[in-house]
Amino acid sequence: MGNASVQLKTGKVLKVTRKTYDVFVEGRIIPCVIRGRLAAEDTEYSVVRVGDDVTVEFVGENEGVIQEILPRRSRLSRSIESRAHQEHIIATNVDQILIIMSARQPTFKSGLLDRYLVIAEKNRLQALVCIHKIDLASAEAFRAYYDYYNHLGYPTFFTSAVQGEGLDRVKEVLKNRVTALVGHSGVGKSSLIKAIEPGLDIKVQTVSRKTGKGQHTTTVVQLFPLSFGGYVIDTPGIRELGLWGIYKKDLKKYFIEFRHYEGRCQFADCLHIHEPGCAVKEAVKKNNIFPERYRNYLNIYTSLKSAPYE
Repeated sequence: MGNASVQLKTGKVLKVTRKTYDVFVEGRIIPCVIRGRLAAEDTEYSVVRVGDDVTVEFVGENEGVIQEILPRRSRLSRSIESRAHQEHIIATNVDQILIIMSARQPTFKSGLLDRYLVIAEKNRLQALVCIHKIDLASAEAFRAYYDYYNHLGYPTFFTSAVQGEGLDRVKEVLKNRVTALVGHSGVGKSSLIKAIEPGLDIKVQTVSRKTGKGQHTTTVVQLFPLSFGGYVIDTPGIRELGLWGIYKKDLKKYFIEFRHYEGRCQFADCLHIHEPGCAVKEAVKKNNIFPERYRNYLNIYTSLKSAPYE
């Protein structure tokens, strides 16, 4: 029989480290553990995830026990390289993804951007795009990307943590939302968010002079409360991004501009690759679909597996 005097509080999981969970409860961070049923369900990849809303029973003034995970409204997942058929939930209850791509150092890669956008579509999350470190390059060199992705409905910003460019607009879209920051190591995720919220304890690292690649600074997924409302989730730099639960035949659904044309394709199941009478390929020829994005579609398609039942 439960103890009637036990008082449960609702909090949000900020960080998961081995068997300890930092939970934001009533304006302060409480270290918590799990017991009972939740502990029995725990695996190598914890049953409790960053972003989870949970009920906490206090043990004394400054410690707690997580009693229940409240229903999740969304999740951000990827596959694990060594376990191709296993889902790894990066974070839960996410409202949107802020994809940070650097103009330089490391080099801008539209293929990686489109992989992140596929993940956003798969997870039904709003995607925002930052072309960061624009102080190191000419904005005009990236104008085609800026215009195209904005046109698709992915709000796109030129930003510079050094010069302060675009920071007010980014702050506005972060306010009162739970936002996952994603991007290759070294693109400036931590620098960007610290420029917007200087008080956050996010480590900043530079690009390796030797390799030209980002050095891994963030080692665990962590959620940070924002003073102006909302949270940001800092994710480890992911060099090889596994696409969880996405198969060849489904990829076209996540390139949203294809929808406007594919009803005119000769075949209802057209994959927009080799088939004759393909309205999507015709749109690419006419530059109505950004040719580079279509090439990224082909590259991602090649990297995927067929569904098990095909």
